[in-house]
Amino acid sequence: MLGAGFAASLAPAAARFARAARDPERAQLALLAELVRANASTAYGKAHGFDRVRDLASFRARVPAVRHEELAPWIERIARGEQGVLTSEQVRMLERTGGSTSTGKLVPYTSGLLADFAAATGPWLFDLHARHPRLLGTSSYWSVSPVARRDERTSGGLPIGFEDDAAYFGPIERFALDRLLAVPGRLARIADVDTWRFETLRRLFERDDLGLVSVWSPTFLTLLMEQAETHLEDLLVCLSPGRATAIRAGLDREGSFVGEAVWPRLTLVSSWTDGPSAAFLPALRRFFPRTTIQPKGLLATEGVVSLPLGNREGSVLAAASHLIELVDVENPDSAPILAHEARVGARYTPLLSTRGGLYRYRLLDVVEVVGRHHALPRLRFVEKLERVADRFGEKIHAAQVQDALAIATRQLGLAPRFALLAPVDRPARYRLYVELDGSDAQLERLREIVEAHLATGHHYAYCVRLGQLAPMDVVRVSDGAATFLREHGRRGRRAGDVKLTCLDPRVGDDAVDWDRAFGVGAGSSVSLGGA
Repeated sequence: MLGAGFAASLAPAAARFARAARDPERAQLALLAELVRANASTAYGKAHGFDRVRDLASFRARVPAVRHEELAPWIERIARGEQGVLTSEQVRMLERTGGSTSTGKLVPYTSGLLADFAAATGPWLFDLHARHPRLLGTSSYWSVSPVARRDERTSGGLPIGFEDDAAYFGPIERFALDRLLAVPGRLARIADVDTWRFETLRRLFERDDLGLVSVWSPTFLTLLMEQAETHLEDLLVCLSPGRATAIRAGLDREGSFVGEAVWPRLTLVSSWTDGPSAAFLPALRRFFPRTTIQPKGLLATEGVVSLPLGNREGSVLAAASHLIELVDVENPDSAPILAHEARVGARYTPLLSTRGGLYRYRLLDVVEVVGRHHALPRLRFVEKLERVADRFGEKIHAAQVQDALAIATRQLGLAPRFALLAPVDRPARYRLYVELDGSDAQLERLREIVEAHLATGHHYAYCVRLGQLAPMDVVRVSDGAATFLREHGRRGRRAGDVKLTCLDPRVGDDAVDWDRAFGVGAGSSVSLGGA
């Protein structure tokens, strides 16, 4: 059976990771030694004395921690066709990164880097099948960007971008996934989003053996299910009579439109659940009331930080993939630490050194240590470090907004389906765009709670007191998550690259006009709280 053979093929990667989990310091230092040895002859290696690196201390002394901007000149050389710049291994392609708060930047990919991704995805999938044996013999759905991507190459002829997310897996995994996929990857080339959604749903509805759904944002799947609910009859007429009858029987049995009625073998949904994504889980749970929803690990275009393992809180640091140093958020000037030194309860940002040619690369993700898996930390994603709004010195951080919304939810007993705080002008203030089922009085109460929590920050309160900022106001919106994703799609961002956030700090030419996007002033929204 292909499914059983696929699961068995993952065992070597799982065993390697298990060894790293018991002795992460040894595993991490071995990765470091291999990195500097293999790349000492590169332009970057020569510039930073890789041949004189003897240990972690000398690596840190010679190689600075960098952000993408500092590597951009080196990557541009690769884009022009030069090899041996960052890696001795040939660069196969470049991928865009940048998330939802900046324009795309290029990251080089080698076969070694893809193998490092597989060193994390392999143990995850092995553990998944071991804990959920019902997955054997089922098909899977793995999300890819619904918007067609132009064939694109650099000036030196290197391709830009993967066709689908399966490229992050190893060759054996890709071979099996291609045969277990419920929806072929070629559908991602459909340019029209509505057509893509319908064709994706039609193929999903055809499969009575769907067992695993893997997406990035929970809103991605929620929007897909809302489309299915709206166009249910149109989908059913596309199916064989027997399959349509089975789905109708499932819907009658369940009494509502839920995933379990359509796919009786569905076992697990893999999705972001931490940080701002937590607010969107109730909407997803409405469609999957009994299906296990497993939190994803932290995987960036640049590398993988953590992987889901087991059923405890948090995901496990990917110690078999890259050298990962951890910088204490509260003490950023202190020396970074390795995985085995991480303290439960502390928050860190990762520095990655990868076989793709990123050395001590700063990821601007904040993670919190919530437990341990053997000697490795279990991590929970908190927020992006760079999401700080600071026009007048107010210094509003996304985590502060997230905490304020959590307080409001507890006090009101009502959770927003979508919430986004962004700066507006005339007068200068912050506006909360919120999708909420409550009354206008509850909406105003939410505004008061969030404003009060923001005012606990000295800098924000001072700016309001000085009149630099008017008090925050609130606007009720509809289709919040869909609008958020659509606006970033208009700017060329792939759906899989966009992380929903509760704070958009951008101003000037880079800012989104959220009033326009949400139709504020067109008679469809209500503004409260000092409007």
